[in-house]
Amino acid sequence: MLQRAIVAAMPLLPRPLVWRFSQRYIAGTSLDDAYRVARQLNEAGCSATIDVLGEDSTSAAQVDEAVELYLAAIDGTSTRALDCGISVKLSELGLRFDASCARDALRRLLRAASDNGLFVRIDMEDSSVTDVTLDIYREARADYDNVGIVIQSCLRRSTADVSALMRDGFTDVRLCKGIYIEPAAIAYTTADDIRQSFRDLLVQLLESDNSRVGIATHDPMLVEHARQSLRALAIPRTAYEFQMLLGVAGTLRRQLVDAGHPLRVYVPFGERWFAYSMRRLRENPNIAGHILRNLFRSAFTGTN
Repeated sequence: MLQRAIVAAMPLLPRPLVWRFSQRYIAGTSLDDAYRVARQLNEAGCSATIDVLGEDSTSAAQVDEAVELYLAAIDGTSTRALDCGISVKLSELGLRFDASCARDALRRLLRAASDNGLFVRIDMEDSSVTDVTLDIYREARADYDNVGIVIQSCLRRSTADVSALMRDGFTDVRLCKGIYIEPAAIAYTTADDIRQSFRDLLVQLLESDNSRVGIATHDPMLVEHARQSLRALAIPRTAYEFQMLLGVAGTLRRQLVDAGHPLRVYVPFGERWFAYSMRRLRENPNIAGHILRNLFRSAFTGTN
């Protein structure tokens, strides 16, 4: 309860103080920061994916700004020969106010990424846009082979969605638990149920010859299940990769890389770091205890 109370109070704290916590999870505010971190990850044996922080654009001007930043990221990643792709939220490309705008913006990015040999992941957002996000992915996949989608194990519909996607042809899926709070009628709400759904979906994907899977989890139990499934099904390393977020489960990440598993780290950056930081805290209130200890240490020692 104390940790959750701290999380609730975090938006009231000075931003420089929150930034101290955020630096663990965010490359920085500029593209150069993202390139630097991607390079470090490559040197540590990991692939990377650049994620421009932001969502729910409300104007064409905001969409244009996001697209130009992503185009710059594509160009800079290619120029620097980084092992790195990009991840986009369709709401940042205008989905919530003009779906055709989002479609056009995505195709601009896919063309540029394809020309530079880069991969684009379409992120999944809350259930209100699941159908249209899947539709736009299907349309994009018909013309581009450098695009993938996300499936969330918390949603009850995901088994049917995976089956439908694979019937349509080869699909590249990032499988994650999902972070959005959804009604029990459409989503699993307990940790055990979400984990079991993740296990079932992973096996469903791995048993198909029509998919490549991004196993996106920091949960040690799910990682171990994934490793057992990969061995049992003799899945080649070209057909999967583990995926993690920057600043999370560093020890587990290194263990997987040392064991020879392909692994990708998501590298968020941008001026909209504050909202992202609040979301990371809400996902993991245990971090709040660490922040509280640091605050008291600073107060008593006079350190910053």
